Amino acid sequence: MIVKNEQDVLERCLESVKSAVDEIIVIDTGSTDRTKAIALSYQAQVHEFTWGNDFSAARNEGVRRAAGKWILVMDADEYFAAGDAEKLRQFLESAEPSSHHIFSINVINFVGKSMEQAVITSGEIPRLFPNGFGIEYYRPIHEQLRSPSGELLSSLAPVSLFHTGYLEEMVNSKSKLNRNASIFKELKEKQGFTAYDYYTLGNEFAVGKDIQKAVYYYERALKKQNKNINSSWYPHCVISLIHSYLLQHRLLDAWKLTEDKLSAWKDYPEYAFYKATILHHLGFMQEAEKTYVATIETAALKSKESQVFWLESAEFASTIPMRKLSSIYEWQKKWSEAVHYLTKLLMQDLYDYSALRALLKIMTRFDTTEATIELLDKLYEPGNSKHRYILFRSALANHAAELSRHYYESIAGDLALSHEDMLEYFFLIKDKSGYAQTAALIPSGFIHERMARIHALADHAWGLSLALPLSLDDSEEQNQAAHRIEAIRSYLRGETEPEDVTLENFGPLLDLLKDSFNFREFAIYDQLINRYSHDFVIQQMADYMFVQEQTEIALNYYSLLLEQNALNGKNMENLAIHHLHQNLVENGLAFLEEAIRELPGQIYLYVLYLKHASEPLKKEEYRQKLLAQFPGARKLPIFTDLLAR
Repeated sequence: MIVKNEQDVLERCLESVKSAVDEIIVIDTGSTDRTKAIALSYQAQVHEFTWGNDFSAARNEGVRRAAGKWILVMDADEYFAAGDAEKLRQFLESAEPSSHHIFSINVINFVGKSMEQAVITSGEIPRLFPNGFGIEYYRPIHEQLRSPSGELLSSLAPVSLFHTGYLEEMVNSKSKLNRNASIFKELKEKQGFTAYDYYTLGNEFAVGKDIQKAVYYYERALKKQNKNINSSWYPHCVISLIHSYLLQHRLLDAWKLTEDKLSAWKDYPEYAFYKATILHHLGFMQEAEKTYVATIETAALKSKESQVFWLESAEFASTIPMRKLSSIYEWQKKWSEAVHYLTKLLMQDLYDYSALRALLKIMTRFDTTEATIELLDKLYEPGNSKHRYILFRSALANHAAELSRHYYESIAGDLALSHEDMLEYFFLIKDKSGYAQTAALIPSGFIHERMARIHALADHAWGLSLALPLSLDDSEEQNQAAHRIEAIRSYLRGETEPEDVTLENFGPLLDLLKDSFNFREFAIYDQLINRYSHDFVIQQMADYMFVQEQTEIALNYYSLLLEQNALNGKNMENLAIHHLHQNLVENGLAFLEEAIRELPGQIYLYVLYLKHASEPLKKEEYRQKLLAQFPGARKLPIFTDLLAR
């Protein structure tokens, strides 16, 4: 491996691979932290190498020093899942080295702000090859393997690597984008770009969130490679461009590319998935539902013939389609169907927190605590303390007092909870004494703004006079958080005048209103909502209550806004959906007309209207309005019936 200042991730990498390898060769290109010391603690050979803007040169330096029968190439921000290193070693014990045969490894990338919020993609990358046959790297960036004997054939090794190098924190800390840009500049000046170069440049800009440039380079890559679509990177480029088009709301372009290019791989789930995604964007809920189901079925068929039954990510094979299906059923108020798919997600991954929270949101709203516990006991091991803690935290996140009490009592004496967990629990179940005793144990304040906000509410509700500030560092983000907490205290004390609250600065008030409602501090909630009863506050809280299935409260707020002629576009959309679900079509269409007037660019509103409208003149009017906003509808087969005169 090549390294430079990798102390934060190197130990994780080497610990995951050590049981598979006989030697570790580290090419260090100028580390100034503990990287070399960590490598040496794993008995690695550490060789210093002067960086020259050429990854292949550095890679080949490591290859030159290798004495093993096989060479595995890794980056420091990658790691094997538990057991995969041993599986790799067993696999290679029966593999025969060849001058023209190498192995690819499925690399699973986490892309996004954090591990919790990451989008997961994957790709098969050649990383494993026999030593002594002259196989080496070429290209200064996104380096590739080549052999003096001619074209290399690649098979898939039965293991996967996890890669965290595309997370924002890692990208920013390494200045990867700036470094890579300089390498690409030199490459262009020396030899120009290949189609693959354009693809990798597109990836660089996608990671940097410059979608316009990413689209430009993906399009250049596909155009230049048009006659050879069998290149391993080609379908990934197609998928990346479709995804980028969707981010730009270019739905027609996304659909055309899916049908024109991605259809060559229609036996993989991504083809049906992106069709379903576009249908979902456009508001064709029933059609999207059927196509998401087809996505899962396609993956199941493909899995019978290959261990890798996806192009870009296993997430497209089941996890994301099931999540989308559960959201469609929630929107349709089909609770049992939503619970079915959320349960399947948890059967697939017990640590899928978003699925668990969504499941508990439905169960705690529409079923008994006993029935909820009975279902969860079928999914999770009652005797497993880690499982009980997950259930406790998820019950807390849903503000389910009785469910939280059940799992708290199952944990008590068996698992140490954090002070923050304890405070949130005691406030939820209204145990003032337990809260005060726990608060007294915290020496210097809260790390997280959310807990400081809850404490400010608890302190005010119970008059504890326990001032626990936010534990600050020198960052601008923490200073802003401190200002928000002070604003919340000012709202609670009634020091902020109603006229001082504006559309630009009412964020802390909204947070406080949501917390006071969720923690059942209704007296405080009523006091705040009455004192700060601006239209924009009521609009936001009405929509929040609607999403939380507090329908009666939401409708009361909507009625108040209607009387004052103060409904906004989202309010009217929600009212339209409510009336249509109640089969009050005329009222639903009336609210949809107002929603469209306020939100003319939302194509799904026109689709919803035309699917329910029956009066010919009105249908024609809204067909024309739809086409004015989205002329490309005429070119999409899904619109044929809606646009038929």
